[in-house]
Order: sequence, then structure tokens, then C-alpha cells
Amino acid sequence: MTTPDAYDALTTRRRMAITFALLGCAFLAMLDGTVVGTALPRIVEQIGGDGSWYVWLVTAYLLTSSVSVPLYGRFSDLYGRRRLLLGGLTVFLAGSLACGLSDSMAVLIASRALQGLGAGALLTLGMALIRDLYPPSRTQGLIRMQTVLATMMVLGMVGGPIIGGLLADHADWRWAFWLNLPIGLAASAVLARFLPDHRPATAPSGRLDTAGIALLAAGLSLALTGLSLKGNTTAGHSPSWTDPTVAGCLIGGLALLALLLPVERRAAVPVLPMRLFQHRTYSALLAAGFFFQAAALPVGVFLPLYFQYVRGHSATASGLLLLPLLIGMTLGNRLTATAVLRSGHAKPALLAGAGLLTLGTAAFFTLDAATPPAWTCVWLMIAGLGTGPAMGGITIATQNCVPHADMGTATAGSALTKQIGGAFGLACGQSLMSYHATPTAAIGSTIAWSGTIAGLLALAALLLMRNIAIPTPASRRNEPAARTATPTTNESAA
Repeated sequence: MTTPDAYDALTTRRRMAITFALLGCAFLAMLDGTVVGTALPRIVEQIGGDGSWYVWLVTAYLLTSSVSVPLYGRFSDLYGRRRLLLGGLTVFLAGSLACGLSDSMAVLIASRALQGLGAGALLTLGMALIRDLYPPSRTQGLIRMQTVLATMMVLGMVGGPIIGGLLADHADWRWAFWLNLPIGLAASAVLARFLPDHRPATAPSGRLDTAGIALLAAGLSLALTGLSLKGNTTAGHSPSWTDPTVAGCLIGGLALLALLLPVERRAAVPVLPMRLFQHRTYSALLAAGFFFQAAALPVGVFLPLYFQYVRGHSATASGLLLLPLLIGMTLGNRLTATAVLRSGHAKPALLAGAGLLTLGTAAFFTLDAATPPAWTCVWLMIAGLGTGPAMGGITIATQNCVPHADMGTATAGSALTKQIGGAFGLACGQSLMSYHATPTAAIGSTIAWSGTIAGLLALAALLLMRNIAIPTPASRRNEPAARTATPTTNESAA
């Protein structure tokens, strides 16, 4: 007797309630990654510290949220997603409360690390659960959810600095963390009440891969710390790649990750299944996501500097001038999800995205102090349209190129490589900025070189993937007919 799918049995009202709760979780995770940037001067002014603490206040959240992503993804495949998501949300809210109550920089950094430890579950498991709630049999719903999820992510990335600055100037920076509590508690109540406790049919047998967990966490922590230090600008310049701290962290992190490979091959229940990387398409999608993010992130980080320091716009106006990029990202994600889920082929849409991203960023080679705002809007729109496929299209392709039992692990791997790609892109961008004397030349050239090279590498990675077949409404309608055609024909022949 076949056990009914717990997700398929949900009513429409409960499915929508769970979906909004998951979207709220994703929004909080993205928002808190950027919310402290504009509030940092006010935070230091009130609780003490100096500029050297800035990087650690941001890096603490980045480290714990990134390192925990593959662990949440893997364990959700092994033991189910509901309890892990609720546990991660609880840790995130506890960290948010502690951040708001912090009275010293050391306590605030530790609280940010705790907050990031929970945030790793929100976005990763949120995306995996949306795929569980809206499988390919619910194509229209999945298209809408991918679009809304991408919109929430964009709003979180861009809204963080705006909200942080407004609260620091007109209220209290602590509200940037306390605002998480009502949203998070409401999401927690909905998920605890309605989300089914769906677990794998067979429990894993074998010892927990503690050695693999330790090596993965330590390796990623060192590598991300090195990239964060390289991308941090102090007194107008960033450290070089050969700086002992930067080089030591990067080499140490890569060495530990290299040691992880033989450990995972011998583990009974590996935290990072090596069999996934034997799939050429999965590996190609991870590489493409890395380079997509490395190309796109410098645009949103460095271009506001051009608007403020070269064109003389305010911080608020420079944020509004990035709207074409955000509109393009949302529209590109929507078009990609629609094309992929209706045609059943992801490769053409992803290749088009990589081409548009390369074209849009290469246009910034011509950026100067007299460039008309209309041209920067067009370039941003093209770059946004090219970035959109990386947000939803790569996730859809990744989730469909592996067995369903590994979907959480695959989703987490995709999210992690994008985060590392963004950190790598910013670190490389800071290096390129230091080679130019004038801000205009530095910003335009940095965006163009980073985007063009990384965009072409993303294009090359996608050319290596197989054009996997994704179920479409037409193919599912034909399946019953195909199954009944043979008996009918045989009966006629008889």
C-alpha cells in the first residue's frame, strides 16, 4: 500500500500559509546579511569599538550562516526538514534578541554569529520546502513561488542597508534586530501548526560523519575569513593576496577542504556525498552559480560609490538608481522559471542569462563622469536580466538533476557556492580598484572586468552541462496516454 504524500494532502489555505511563512524566513535571512552596513557608524558610536571591528561584525554572520548551509541541507535529507527549520528559526530569533540587547562590540559580534548559525536554515530549507510544496506537477504554482522568492531575496539584499540607515538615523539601530522577532514568531507559529513532519522512509544507518563535519566547517570558515579580509577596505586600501593573514587563511582553508575528500569517500553517511559530484551537470551548475554571483555582486556594491562620489547623489538616490538592476533580476527570474518549467529545458535559458550578464557588465568599460543616467539604467537592466536566471533557474535545474533524496543537499550546495562566489568577486573587485587613480575609472573598470571574466566562465561552465529534461505539464499529460497505448494496441493485435 502506497503512503500518501503529506505535502500533496495539504489544503490550499494551509499550503499558502506555509508558503508565506517560508518566504518570510527567506526575507529575514537576506535582510540581516546586509542590515548592519549603514548602521555601523552609529553602533560603534553607542557601544564602543573602532573601524577594525567592522569587518568582524559582518564576517561573523557570513561565516556561521555559510558554514551551516551544507549541514542543514544534508541533515534535512537524512532526518526531515521540519524540525531543522524550526530549530534554525529559534536560534536565529535568539541571536536577534541578543543582538538588540548587546552592550559591547564583543557581545554583538558573538550574537551575530549565533544569528547566522540559525539563518543558514532559513533560506536553504525554505527553498527546498517550496520545491516540496510545489513539485513539477504544480508548475504554475512553482513559477509564481520562484518569482516571489526571488523578489523577497532582492528586497532583503537591497532593503537591508536602507532599513539599517533609516533606523539608525531616526529610531534606534537595535530595532534592526528586534523587528525580526514579530515576523519570525509569526512564521514559527504557522510552520509549527501546519507544516507536515515529513521524514525519509528509511533512516540512515552508520555513524555520524563528525570528522567530515569538522573539516568542512573549519575549511569553509578559514576560506571565507580570508576572502572577507581581502575584501575589507581599511584606511582606503585592502590587504594584498600575499598578506600573511589573508594567504594563511586561504591556504589553510583549501588544505582542510582537500583533506575532506578522502574522509567523505570512506564515511558511511557522508555529510558531503561525493557521488553528487560525479554528475557532470550538477558540478557544472555549481560552478556556474559561483561565477554568476562573482560577476553580479560587484555591480550592486561598487556602482553606488560611483553615484555618490562621482555624480554627487545622496545615499537614498543611489539606492533608487539601482532599481533597474532589481527590476531586471526579478523579471529575468520570472521569465527563466516560466521558460524552464514550460519547455522542460534549463540550458538555453541559463546560457542566455550568462550572455546577458556578460554583455551588461562589459558595457561599464565605457563608464565615465559624463555617462548619461539613461545608459547606466539600460546596462543595469541588461545585467539584471542576466542575473535573474542564476536565482531561480539554477536552483530548479539543480533540484531536478539529482535524486529527490538528495534535494536538500543539492539546494544547500547551490546556495553555498553562490555565497562563496560573491565573497570571491568582492575580494577580486577590491584588488582591481586599487590599480586605478580615479574613482570613475576604478569603478567602471572593476565592474566590467569582474563581470566579463566571470560571466564568460559561467558561460563555459554551462556549456559543459547536459540539457536535463524537466517534467512539464504536456509531458505529464502524455504519460497516462503512453501507458495505456501499449495495452490497447496489444489487445487489438490479439
